[in-house]
Amino acid sequence: MKRRAFLATGAVLATAGCLGRAGTGGDDSTPTSVDDDCPDVSDGTDATVCSGTAENQPASFGQSADRVAVGETLEVTLANDSADEVGLNPYDWRVHRETEDGWEPVDRGAVIEPWVVLEAGERVRWRVGVGETADTDTGPEDVYGGTLALESGQRYAFSVSVDVDEDRVVFVAPFSVE
Repeated sequence: MKRRAFLATGAVLATAGCLGRAGTGGDDSTPTSVDDDCPDVSDGTDATVCSGTAENQPASFGQSADRVAVGETLEVTLANDSADEVGLNPYDWRVHRETEDGWEPVDRGAVIEPWVVLEAGERVRWRVGVGETADTDTGPEDVYGGTLALESGQRYAFSVSVDVDEDRVVFVAPFSVE
């Protein structure tokens, strides 16, 4: 039953976009508010869920900020709140840049392919540094990320594709670089 409810909500969110957003990634996220539509960066998935919009769902996704300055770090958190299983490759995240023609991926090189399963109550975090001086210390094993040369004045979106109870879901966290 949870699976059908998640799919129905994901489909509504994918069609309607983000109406608003509050960080929901656990203790490490602060509330954010963005009125823009959720970027469509999905590729053959069952649903797209924007940061902070998966209320009452088996997995939640939040971000530390919706604006990041060059030299700062964006932190994004995915939590398995109650799904039977959440599976993902934590290294297979992407950042997309908004262009006149839509959203294009920012190249970050090769990606290794381990598979990680989050049990209920577990979470994974990413720290994405903006610019060469950003601190992306990943510390504990559940933190992934890196540094990207993102341009000030541009709109971007972090995305990660995840299997939630056998459904493919893309979680998206839009942000701007100042």
